[in-house]
Amino acid sequence: MKPEDKKKENFKEFTVDAALLRELGERLVGKPHVALSELVKNSYDADATEVEIRFGDDSITVADNGTGMSRSDFIDHWMRVGTVHKQNNMVTDRGRTVTGSKGIGRLSAQFLGEELELVSKKKGQDFFEAAVNWPENIDAGDLIRAGAYVLPSHSKELINRKYPTGTSVTIRGLKQAWGTEELRDLARELWFLQPPDELFKSLDKKDKFKVSLTGVADNVGKKFSEQMRQAFENWIAVIEGELKQGSKGGGSHVTVTFKNGDQYSASYKENTALLDTARFKIYVFKLSGKQTGGVDVSTARKYFRTYGGVHVYDNGFRLPFYGGEEQDWLGLEYDHSHRLNRSNLLPAELQVASGLNDIPTNGRIFGLVQISTSHERRMAAQAELRRGNYLNVQVTRDRLIDNAAFQQLVNTVRWAIDFYAMRSYERRQKAKLSDALEIPETEKKTSEIREQLFQISLSAPAPVAKEIERVSERFKELQSLEEQRKSAINAERILLAALATTGMAALAMEHELQKELFLLYGIRDKLKSKRGTLSEANIVEALDKWADRTTRARKLFSPLMNEYDREKRNKYKACKVIEQIVKNSEAVMRDVNVEVDVAQDLRLPEATFAAWNAIFQNVLFNAVNAMIGSSVRRISCSDSFSNGDHAIYVQDTGAGVRLHDSVELFKPFIRRLEIPEERKSLGLGGMGIGLTIVKMVADSLDCEVSFVKPIPPFKTAFKISWSEK
Repeated sequence: MKPEDKKKENFKEFTVDAALLRELGERLVGKPHVALSELVKNSYDADATEVEIRFGDDSITVADNGTGMSRSDFIDHWMRVGTVHKQNNMVTDRGRTVTGSKGIGRLSAQFLGEELELVSKKKGQDFFEAAVNWPENIDAGDLIRAGAYVLPSHSKELINRKYPTGTSVTIRGLKQAWGTEELRDLARELWFLQPPDELFKSLDKKDKFKVSLTGVADNVGKKFSEQMRQAFENWIAVIEGELKQGSKGGGSHVTVTFKNGDQYSASYKENTALLDTARFKIYVFKLSGKQTGGVDVSTARKYFRTYGGVHVYDNGFRLPFYGGEEQDWLGLEYDHSHRLNRSNLLPAELQVASGLNDIPTNGRIFGLVQISTSHERRMAAQAELRRGNYLNVQVTRDRLIDNAAFQQLVNTVRWAIDFYAMRSYERRQKAKLSDALEIPETEKKTSEIREQLFQISLSAPAPVAKEIERVSERFKELQSLEEQRKSAINAERILLAALATTGMAALAMEHELQKELFLLYGIRDKLKSKRGTLSEANIVEALDKWADRTTRARKLFSPLMNEYDREKRNKYKACKVIEQIVKNSEAVMRDVNVEVDVAQDLRLPEATFAAWNAIFQNVLFNAVNAMIGSSVRRISCSDSFSNGDHAIYVQDTGAGVRLHDSVELFKPFIRRLEIPEERKSLGLGGMGIGLTIVKMVADSLDCEVSFVKPIPPFKTAFKISWSEK
């Protein structure tokens, strides 16, 4: 079209058929509870703290104690279809983020009934009353001819007397039958409308409000809440995460906590340029075997099939079509059915072979994701805003628009779930390996067999009894051979433990030597260039310091450097042994203060120095690692004597351990302390075998090891004890 053709007389305005009211209301809502939720959300946006839903013979009333509306508010905002009023006023006086934005949610009341009656009271304003007849408006033909009857009201009884301000909306000419079963379903949906306390107990007080349903609501709500509480007792892990300032380059953080308290954390940066903020908490359940709380397994499975999955809450309200076994918006069912082994989201260092086998299905999880589409709209760049390329709710008000921003939300949550799957599978494999490495005792079983033979001999004929006695005596020979075998194995285990400990120290030694060689090359380069400022005295001093540090680093190997320490068994003085091991380890102990307060005359059980080095050096390294994030770095070594038992305690001011299941820490590959990668590179822990070495050597020396309650200010106390006899 030519510019000169764009004349005013050629311009024709759009007209809108009144039938659009039905399209924007009744036909955009698929279920009655969705339509009711829209009215409840309007109460929330009006800063209500209480909302009551009452059912009459042919009516539904939704009354609240919110700020209410004036007559002009109703005409200017409520009656304007598609108003941007809430987009321009995203935060209420109470501090809530509003849920609405498109200005059409109120039209969903058409889904419930033919007529709408509204009474409202705003502080400082008079009551007013309005009535809308939907069929009459649709028959008007043109949308601009549709409307409502608005007049001052004397029907104050329509608003509960206990509410000084608020709004009451009554729907008449109901289109659905509301029997007992329908009311129960509605009660459950309303219970889910805001996040259940079991998932998030951290909602701000300003965001909480009570929705009550007269009649069946209290009974159903309490029963449903109790059922959820019982089901939640069977969780095996919790996945918690949060994305902050994703649109500005920020990242996410996830923490996975298992039932026994083990925690794994990671930070990650997915591409979230179109997504700014999200928070999620997801429980994982084991729906097999005996369930706690008296819940039958089949009942629990049915419950989670219906209500499980990951639900989405926008501005504190649930979007209805997320969660449940059939709502696989995270692709969990698909990946599980295809037996995928590798995550497409996690980096290589966080993946384990076949780790995705532990991906949970929707029927084994219950969680929620909290988002705010109004916040996302506010944070979106203008170009993306025009394209609608931000996290936003569809016109249907029940689903998010499936765009790039939504996919970024999916990836953010799936990253965390994949991280859980890898850690879960890794833990199971380590537990299997740990159990396989445990060596069963034969002495107890031999004694049981001898006792059984003896009991048989008592009732057997004399010749048979004599033969049984002869066979039983052979078991004594077997026991003697077993003792010899055990002694040889113990000697081998001690030597292997010493070698393993020294091997880990060798990694630390290599790291120290790299630093010393760097300093030595620096001295050499200055001497070569003749431009340095080193005098002869400076050179000697620098070389002396270098030689001293290198000598200290070599001491890590001293327990295996001579035959005496490796093979000679002695009853060493405990104080001298610990002091020597501390001195040998000073190259990697950094600035940790070690206090040794052990009786001078206390002697350790007979063993090689290499054996005691394997015990105490690993315990000391564990303590140092536990104090990485501590402001005070102290280790205390002390002793005690009680009822014929000696004990030595090594206490530290580190992270502490859980005592109720601390015995698990002595199993191979079990670790709960996250060691920085640079610390692992020194060979100073992080592999989960240090305490296994300690227990292996201690068992060989008939000593017992455990973690016990520390004495403040210490956070961890390791104990090794032995009998005086």
